[in-house]
Amino acid sequence: MFQMRLPKAIAGELKRPLRVGLGVIPKPQARRIADKLAAIAREKFERIEIAMSKTNDDENGFWPLMEDMLGGDLGGLDEDTKGQRAWQAVTMSLKSALYDISKPPPPSTAEQEGNFAMMRGLVQIAKEKARKDAGEDYNKALGDNAELLARRLVERAKDDPASLLTPTLESGLRGKGKISARAGIVNANVKTEVDKDRRHVEREPSDKPLFSTAASEYLAQRVDAMGEASDDIKTAEMRLNLFVELIGDHPIDRYTPTDLQAFINLMQFWPSKHNDKPSHLTAREIIDSNRDFSKKSIAKNTLRNGFMGVIKPVFSNAATQHAFDNPVKNVALKYPKAARDAVSAEPLSAKKLTQLFRTGVQSPYIDDVMMPLLGLLTSRRLGLLTHLVGTDITEKFDGIWVAEVEGIAMVGGKWVRRPIKTTESGRYFVLHNFLVEIGYVEWARKQGDNFLFPQLMQLANPAKNASKYMRRLFDKAGIKESPGERFHSLRGDYISQAREDKKIGERERRMQAGHALGGDDHNKYGWKTLTESEAEMFAALPLNPKIDFSMFRGLDFDRLAKTRRRPEDL
Repeated sequence: MFQMRLPKAIAGELKRPLRVGLGVIPKPQARRIADKLAAIAREKFERIEIAMSKTNDDENGFWPLMEDMLGGDLGGLDEDTKGQRAWQAVTMSLKSALYDISKPPPPSTAEQEGNFAMMRGLVQIAKEKARKDAGEDYNKALGDNAELLARRLVERAKDDPASLLTPTLESGLRGKGKISARAGIVNANVKTEVDKDRRHVEREPSDKPLFSTAASEYLAQRVDAMGEASDDIKTAEMRLNLFVELIGDHPIDRYTPTDLQAFINLMQFWPSKHNDKPSHLTAREIIDSNRDFSKKSIAKNTLRNGFMGVIKPVFSNAATQHAFDNPVKNVALKYPKAARDAVSAEPLSAKKLTQLFRTGVQSPYIDDVMMPLLGLLTSRRLGLLTHLVGTDITEKFDGIWVAEVEGIAMVGGKWVRRPIKTTESGRYFVLHNFLVEIGYVEWARKQGDNFLFPQLMQLANPAKNASKYMRRLFDKAGIKESPGERFHSLRGDYISQAREDKKIGERERRMQAGHALGGDDHNKYGWKTLTESEAEMFAALPLNPKIDFSMFRGLDFDRLAKTRRRPEDL
């Protein structure tokens, strides 16, 4: 049952709501029909209110038509009667619309489609002939042969109407000169829906919230789940506001996949560097300034996972909260070839690893000294290592030390939420025996509920700054020729070394690295963490003899942890 009240302006004292039975149909279908009926009703309300408020001289308008059908003169009716007439008029319109929605006309036959194609062809020919006669640029293949082409179209329609469904009319580029080519009526040089300014595309009315409201609700839920606003939330806010600026702030259920595709097409020109996006320019001005790709644009992965990764969830969350069908569900988007592909991490040679370690050990900062070694010997992400605290490290098995990072931990006497990328990332990983030998595990345990990289954790965005400092360290070590040689390479080097050990299987490597258990379903059975025998293999994994690890012996970890970064090193 569809039900809706008339606005007070036209209902008067009438309390009776509009009611239209929808029949026994699935709930999603009923919602779609109800949305359409609501839009029609609101349009009728507006027209009736205009007719009631002033003289309507339009004899073909909505209200005069209702007068003819229901009887009576608008000017001679009291307010209650007007409300009753408005109720009758809208009810009849909704029932008529429901019939059209429920019982759409049958699809056209091939003959009918052929006749439609003929009419479209004749109209196209007439347009080009008119342009020619007016002295404007015109399609020369059509304009110069208008009578012949029109006659052939009519003949084809008589002999074989269905053949017009594969048109053979030919056209060329517009111009006043010599015809340079012949092509069919189908022409790729047209402006499509995705090329339009989606901010101003006409959309049906809706009673659903605007995208900005739905996006704010979605982010608020994320903050509630996390306990506090993080830098990820700020990044999401920026990306969602950019979507609104480029595509417009419309009712959440009135967007289409075309809007998302249009956004991607525009964002291929979005510069990646902050300095190339001055605050005094609008988003479209920034995009227009880089249509020649003179500035480095963002990567395809950023578009797919960064922007779409936060825009799409707004729709799915709002669809659940406000009861409508997600208009962009399961949409397949195309990413322009101009968008940069992500640079894959590349392996580091033993020589470069030694250079990196030596450069790090010469630094007075503990993150420069220990982060590369931890990355190599644990294969864990930089962001997770940055948030380690002393209590994360425990002796899981006899002589086998592990680290387990929980999302919420006691740090400095207070409960702190730590960013865990996946469930698998939060499972314990084995610390290599070498870390025990150099005294790092013992020192880390003594830190208790304090961070192991305290200077990093005092910064606004610890993980982001850690990544920046590691990039500097790589550059200082002379590892800067290839963009694929970076901190993430350390994870790959460890996994590759573990792969060479025939005793360590893929399942065990994935658990140690914090990856999801892939492969067939058989791999997903059993323990979701490493067993004692498996942990022993990782703890005693042979070190690469080509890499000099001796420089890590005899380090003063207390002194390193207390050293604050100089302003020039921030």
